Amino acid sequence: MSVFILFVHYAARFRARELVPGILLVLFFLAFFSLFRPIASPDRVVWISERSENLKLALLENGKRVRLRDDVKIGDIVDGSGHLLTEGNRLYRFLPNLRHSLYRKVEENVDYPISTVVGAVTLGVRYELPYAVKGYFLLSGLYPFLAISGLHVGIVIGALAGLLKLLKVKRPLTKATLSILPLMPLTGLPPSAVRAYLFMLFISLGIENYRKVSPLYLLSVVFLVAVITSGISLSAVLSFSAVAGILLLSSSGGSRITKLLKVSIAPFLFTLPVVLYTFGTVNFLSPINSIIAGFLFSPFLILSFLSEVTLFKLDFLVRALEFAGFYFLKVSQFLFNLTKSFVFYFKVPFWLSGVCMVLMLTLILAGRRNLLLVPPVLLLAYALFTSSTIEGKKIEIEGWRLNSFRFISTEGRVLRNCQIYSSYVLPVTRKFLPENELIDKRAIIHPSKQSER
Repeated sequence: MSVFILFVHYAARFRARELVPGILLVLFFLAFFSLFRPIASPDRVVWISERSENLKLALLENGKRVRLRDDVKIGDIVDGSGHLLTEGNRLYRFLPNLRHSLYRKVEENVDYPISTVVGAVTLGVRYELPYAVKGYFLLSGLYPFLAISGLHVGIVIGALAGLLKLLKVKRPLTKATLSILPLMPLTGLPPSAVRAYLFMLFISLGIENYRKVSPLYLLSVVFLVAVITSGISLSAVLSFSAVAGILLLSSSGGSRITKLLKVSIAPFLFTLPVVLYTFGTVNFLSPINSIIAGFLFSPFLILSFLSEVTLFKLDFLVRALEFAGFYFLKVSQFLFNLTKSFVFYFKVPFWLSGVCMVLMLTLILAGRRNLLLVPPVLLLAYALFTSSTIEGKKIEIEGWRLNSFRFISTEGRVLRNCQIYSSYVLPVTRKFLPENELIDKRAIIHPSKQSER
């Protein structure tokens, strides 16, 4: 609804002949990208993890993992025991399996776990990310770096456009955007990447071919058409909120330093109502963490892209990539350790988050951009004052749950000074829950066994 209202608001400022081409262009590209997506099937293989020559695990569309018994490709349909039922359409299977082979090439040429991060930020493959890497990035507020979005698309297009500009190529931004179009299907075409590409295409066409450009209107066009054609999703809401916040605050008044500060906190505060209601986990220092990590992420992403384009044939590029990746991961771990005391888990009701979003939209339409940050700041203050913790308890939790990505980022954040007994405890989980004593029941010596000794 917010996207629709913004679309109508900005559409009123343009003539119909200026609006129709953009909408038709979005529909064309959405139809183009849809050609690479097969019809959904819960038993279709979407990824294959190769643990050894004789052990291959398939991830299915329904989220289940099965051990493969036959020679299976991504796009095939298997049964619950891992036997091949139906081969997928060869046309639909080609690009996913090409993406899989490229990821294997990344694994062969780049050290682990840097290779998993390279695969995540360029090919959209997050299935192979280690639990520890996910945890460090999530709890430090850096997880958006691991999911292909406007940031990733913008950095690659910006770097390529800069190179074309040095070569004195006309309309470098437009040509850079169009030149990476053939590579987009290799990202797995997550909705966030498709929306980001369309937005960047519109921005480049507008800046270099037209005088009258409204980035917020273009953003509304892309998201409205995308939502109508593929449905609303949490990813779409978060992407729209973050990008809209950056565009609104970057165009507000103030010095360069003031604008830089506003833009750095815009994604955090503009997505806050949705994040608090949906996830509840917030790192208060994530805007600062993002700025610091961003300086390392840009060269890391560009080197990842260049290494893949050259098929890892240039050794100096691969070594530079591993160097940048090593320090990018080290910094994410350092930032987690530095800011782990500022990670909180809140429960905010849906109606309150909704009121906050409506107030922000009202301020946008009223032209009061200087007050835009007030509603999310007040919501954050409410969450702080109404938060609660569980202290000094003895708790027993199954190992699979305690060592899960979900637990360490949600329910685990409210536990303080608790003794948590579990069937097994991973070493990194102790780092994620440092304020509690985690006890591995396998290490407990019972009195009867101790007397026997």
